[in-house]
Amino acid sequence: MELFRTSDGTAINYRSMGKGYPIVMIHSVYMNHTVFEGIAQRLARYFQVIMIDLRGHGYSDKPLKIDFNQFGQDIKEIMDYLYIESATIIANELGSSVALDLAARHPQMVKELILINPTIEDDMLPHDRLFRKYAAKIRTWDKSEQNTFLDKHLYYSNRKVRKFLKNVNDSVSLLTDYESAAVDNAFLNTNVKLLLPNIQVRTLVIGCQANKRVTPLEAKEVAESLPNATFSLFKRSGVYPFVEEKENFLKVVKDFMHQTTHHMEL
Repeated sequence: MELFRTSDGTAINYRSMGKGYPIVMIHSVYMNHTVFEGIAQRLARYFQVIMIDLRGHGYSDKPLKIDFNQFGQDIKEIMDYLYIESATIIANELGSSVALDLAARHPQMVKELILINPTIEDDMLPHDRLFRKYAAKIRTWDKSEQNTFLDKHLYYSNRKVRKFLKNVNDSVSLLTDYESAAVDNAFLNTNVKLLLPNIQVRTLVIGCQANKRVTPLEAKEVAESLPNATFSLFKRSGVYPFVEEKENFLKVVKDFMHQTTHHMEL
């Protein structure tokens, strides 16, 4: 664990592994950097991989008020601290919104984007939208029954993902109600949609068939709104294609990054 203190005094936890060309990985809301541990170890054979706990998440400080733009600013400051002029950014779900904000505000720092299950719907958080869709059926169930039901709409292989999640740090259960509210509010009404037409960087958008929280149609809409994006559909994945279709994910990343680097043997 390494801590970096930002210009506003917030401590941000990050981890760096490997050497060479940099890849920065951004997790989604209520997750933390350990969700990327397995795929980062593969990428770190040939690259420097930087994983960050966004403020309000993981082992980073948890302010009671978070402005959405602070997420990208934190990443920019960490990259400056590590003398990284530009990097490939890999981001999952709402982490993609952070990546897009970074690309819009600091385009020189983003060589290319790989966005996994991105969405530009910002009136409600994805997990709340999914719950609301089935609320009439499950609202009176106990929490474990609700989670079991909703998991069937998130993953292609529940068994595989549940095994994987046992190795991901459970940091969300440590949040107070006030800290959770700060995270929620930061990701609402971000207006990321307005940024898309001006983001010129090469972008790969990955949508996953089994993810009903952020559907492939939403991901494709993001790709179609970006001037220089391609779309790839993973048919046997949900929220975590880098887990459920790990080898295919690495192949698609390798093919996309070929213009940036020519020595990937993942």
